Amino acid sequence: MELGIVNFFFFRFLTWVAILCRISGLFLFSPFFGGSMINSKFKVPIIIVLSYIIMSFVPEYIPLDVPVTDIVMICLINFTFGFASGLVANIIFYALSFAGDIYGYQLGFAAASIYDPMTESENVIVSQLVFFIGMFIFVVAKGPMILLSVILRSFDKVPAQIMSLSNEFNLTFSNVLGRVLELGIEVGIPMIVFMLMVTVVLGVMSKLLPQLNVFIVGIPLKILVGMIIILGLLPVWADKIVQYTFRLSDWIWNVMSGF
Repeated sequence: MELGIVNFFFFRFLTWVAILCRISGLFLFSPFFGGSMINSKFKVPIIIVLSYIIMSFVPEYIPLDVPVTDIVMICLINFTFGFASGLVANIIFYALSFAGDIYGYQLGFAAASIYDPMTESENVIVSQLVFFIGMFIFVVAKGPMILLSVILRSFDKVPAQIMSLSNEFNLTFSNVLGRVLELGIEVGIPMIVFMLMVTVVLGVMSKLLPQLNVFIVGIPLKILVGMIIILGLLPVWADKIVQYTFRLSDWIWNVMSGF
């Protein structure tokens, strides 16, 4: 028993630490696992137990007598990998929050903001609604399980004892994150177009019916039309999030090519 503990400490302990760093990076920045959805009191034991279980699938041995600088680099690069994977998985939710902000401003809810415990900032209430709808669809589509399976399989392509990044990592990672603006506009453009049409209609009505108070009629009309548009876009959002969830592993593999 004591010999087994000694062997683990001298040959497998640093491997477990490297796995722990990679899982920690994922849990800190990925959807569902990150933020405050899972309490820290439960998150830390989950990370420790999960990394120990994954260690049985990683055959690498990192001896304890490696230089301290190498240990620091191994931990840092593994944490960077988990961090990058979590950010890639969060792209769709950043895009949804961006689109939700657009919806909120178009509906006149810019002042109706609430505290978001996930980002620890104040967001428009419509942005919160869109975010939680997206998170529900992501969980139903088994997004968290896909993330864990990608991290488990990542040790086949990116070893735990990695100590350097390739020159292509920055370019690959920035290209993937650039999809945030593209997806946000893609999701938010229908609301902008419909609200523009409502504004044009109200402008025409104010010219045809001067006695009509456009300010009184326009605000509730925009809210009504906006809510109808949101309900109509729910199937589109669901399809977009499901497609993204199923392609999530490919996106993370693209980022992984930079390691």
